[in-house]
This record gives sequence, structure tokens and C-alpha cells, in this order.
Amino acid sequence: MSKRIMLPATLPAEITCPICDGNKCKVCDKTGAIKLKVDARVPIQRADIVKYIVENLSTISREISRMYNLTPQIGTSEIVDTEHGVYEVVQVSSVGGVCWIVWNTRELEPPMYYTDYQKLTKWKGGQSV
Repeated sequence: MSKRIMLPATLPAEITCPICDGNKCKVCDKTGAIKLKVDARVPIQRADIVKYIVENLSTISREISRMYNLTPQIGTSEIVDTEHGVYEVVQVSSVGGVCWIVWNTRELEPPMYYTDYQKLTKWKGGQSV
């Protein structure tokens, strides 16, 4: 059984007749439209909402930042001390997910970027302490 969320519909509203698709029939009194006056709630499956969010994530993130002043959280999640150097693991968390940036604090080398926690864990497991 799928979960449904009831969202309010803006009323009064006029919609194209779903029977004749606007071509004027008995149901719509030959107007091609139906006027809705009853307070309604529209059932929407939760999966459809999640799909919409994923497909429009950049727009939604921008709106959340604008409306609620929500910005990504950035901070050091840990320091990894290895025989190759001391690495800082910086975690960037936002509405769209998490990214880790790993950089050597003692040597000049390109940073490593991870968007998959398992790959970050694999990298840490391969480091000699």
C-alpha cells in the first residue's frame, strides 16, 4: 500500500472537462470546463513528491536557502594521521547530500573528493597509521 499525502487544492477553480477534454459535452453543460467549488484535498503519492524533489533539487535548494536562510554546513569531520601525511576530512552537508573533501595538511597535493561514504571509508582503510 503506497503512502499518500493530502495537499490542499486552491479553490474555487475551473478545470478543463476531463470527459470531453474541453470539446463541450453534457457533463460540463457544453462549456468545456468544470467549476470546482468544494474544498478539496488532492492525494499525491509520496514517491511522486520525492521524484519531483530529485528532478528539481537545484531549484528547491535555492528556494530553501532564499526563504529559510538555510546554507550548507561545512566542517572538519576528522583528522587522519598516516605515514603519508596528516589529512583533514572536511564534510560539506546540504539539502542535496554530503560531500567529503580530503586534503593533506602538510604536503602540497591535489585534494580528493568523495560523494560516496563507502569510498571514503575504503580510502581511510587503505591508509597506514
